[in-house]
Amino acid sequence: MSSYTLYGAFLSMPCVKIGLMLDLCGLKYDYKHVNLRAGENKTPEFLAMNKWGQVPVLVEDGAAMAQSGAILIHLAEKTGKLDGATPAEKQQVREWIFWDADLLHPGIAGPRSQILFLNGAPEIVAFGQARGQRALGMLNEALEGRQYLVGDKPTIADLACFVTASYAADAKIALDAYPNVRAWLARIAALPGLKTPQEALPRPAA
Repeated sequence: MSSYTLYGAFLSMPCVKIGLMLDLCGLKYDYKHVNLRAGENKTPEFLAMNKWGQVPVLVEDGAAMAQSGAILIHLAEKTGKLDGATPAEKQQVREWIFWDADLLHPGIAGPRSQILFLNGAPEIVAFGQARGQRALGMLNEALEGRQYLVGDKPTIADLACFVTASYAADAKIALDAYPNVRAWLARIAALPGLKTPQEALPRPAA
């Protein structure tokens, strides 16, 4: 059986995605918190694992992997879990993974960071929130009449977008206008063995 170590930060949505995926796949892993404020992601040791100095990094049997979308796809392919059932579905799953990274994640992570960490100017926050609302509208439309984003079972597409959308409140984006998204969030949250995103990773000792 492969061994895994996840390097991450508990407030990072991409890191949460990988922690939850490992749990859903039944893969045990060691977790190492990376103190971003202290620059631990810029040390030579960390940069040897990820040249971009970003979290998450997942080390599998000594080989380091970066970028949460790529890691999700790797784990789905390796374990045969949470992937599309057909080649066409697999393609759609990957499209959603990249859509999340391109539209949904920036639209929620951007204003969230401005509000929680950067004391962003109101116009900057509003600009980011508008992007998030647009992406949530697209997600809401895609979920019309559907239980999951692709096929009839949950996939990494659902997991990635679920984590991102779960932080909408931090970005001060209300979900009242997106009933399909709200129902889908509750559906994914009820999956057996799934922790809440906020509980996915250990918090560092004070």
